[in-house]
Amino acid sequence: MKNISLGLVILPLLIISCTTNAIDTVDTIDSKTSGKKSEKGADLIQTLSPENPENVYDYAGKLHNELLETYLSKNYQYSTLAQISEQVEAIVAMNSDVALLNLETSAAVNLEEIQAIVNNPDTKLSETIANSLMTNAAKISLGNFMNAALLWENEEFEAIYPSIISYESAVMNNTEFSDEDKRIILTTSSIARYSLYYDKKPPYDEDWETSVGNRVGGVSGAIDNSLSAISRSLIIRIMISNLVAD
Repeated sequence: MKNISLGLVILPLLIISCTTNAIDTVDTIDSKTSGKKSEKGADLIQTLSPENPENVYDYAGKLHNELLETYLSKNYQYSTLAQISEQVEAIVAMNSDVALLNLETSAAVNLEEIQAIVNNPDTKLSETIANSLMTNAAKISLGNFMNAALLWENEEFEAIYPSIISYESAVMNNTEFSDEDKRIILTTSSIARYSLYYDKKPPYDEDWETSVGNRVGGVSGAIDNSLSAISRSLIIRIMISNLVAD
């Protein structure tokens, strides 16, 4: 019951952030949630889907998980950002879905920038959002969403999913946001939604949990285009997971 109530508390705050310029962050929400998944929750997630057909950028999250599965299936032992980046870009280039979607080419990877995100994701998140060309209202909204995602890491997906879907609906219907605002936010939320789903579906491996850095990479890439969001999110996720495993 606690999981569900947390989602209900976060949801109105996120929607408010989409409709006003008030800075009502989610930092005041109680984050002391249980990290244990119930057997019922583990069974239920197998019947759930992370998809949101209403989000026109839903493919970003779907491709993220598909490409991650491809990378993991090869059991690569790469340990440097340069190696990981090169392999991720190769996998992206060979993916048939990427070709079918005819996505804009991924922006060149700046390894120094990626390393800075790995080293200090919270600071880079604030900088990335602040330095973007989004409207102020959109910056506040995306910042609040990213803060909420931190609290969702220990929640079961069936409690998280409705909150994210409702947030995305509020973003799509917000008349204050520009089309570019919506593209960046909805691409970011799609990757976050699918990442959270991936982490919580059996078999569970804590070494491959999503992270703040993973999501910051998504934001950073989304400012350029969808494929950059996917690639940077994957590169950072894999690098951070390697560090955790070591």
